Amino acid sequence: MNQNMRRSGQNHALRKKANRGKTDSLGKLHERFPAAGLDELPKIKLYMDQVIGLITQYLGFFVYDPTEEKLLTPSMVNNYVKMRLLPPPVKKKYGRKHIALLIMICTFKQSLSMAAVEQMLPPHDEDEIRADYERFVASHKRLALYFIRQVKSVAGPIYDETRDTGTEVNDLVVGAAIASSFTRLLAGKIIALKLPEKARDDPASPPPSEE
Repeated sequence: MNQNMRRSGQNHALRKKANRGKTDSLGKLHERFPAAGLDELPKIKLYMDQVIGLITQYLGFFVYDPTEEKLLTPSMVNNYVKMRLLPPPVKKKYGRKHIALLIMICTFKQSLSMAAVEQMLPPHDEDEIRADYERFVASHKRLALYFIRQVKSVAGPIYDETRDTGTEVNDLVVGAAIASSFTRLLAGKIIALKLPEKARDDPASPPPSEE
């Protein structure tokens, strides 16, 4: 029994160490995000596969489970154009305004329905896209840093080598899930004020399949 207890303790210590590494990696989230302004995005126009690769490079941290739906696919991009969330490509190429809108779409759809996402996007005017995108990136950077500080604060028990209750990791997950539900509720309630009546039932519901 003592051997089993030691093995269990070792496994728990390894899990805590692994989760410390994952928590530390969150500190680099803001470094992967593109700098503020359309002018910092690629100058050359890109083909579809290049756009997918670029958005994945910027926002790949949203995909933490390889079995889940991909962050962005060609079918999704085409659907966004059909839904008028995205202007059509020019000669099958996408420019800065397309990339900026896709970054916002892929971020918003993590917690909002596509009807709500549509309400949050600017018209297809380059000046308005530029202004909205710059505000979006400024908010993203500010809140990413706030999020990192909060995670490190609530993850304190994982870093505490003297604490070994076996529940530290689970407690962190529970806390994160609760915080996420409240944040999603806030966004949903506020965006509902801007939605047409037919889309108000559940503005924060998961987006429908886009494939």
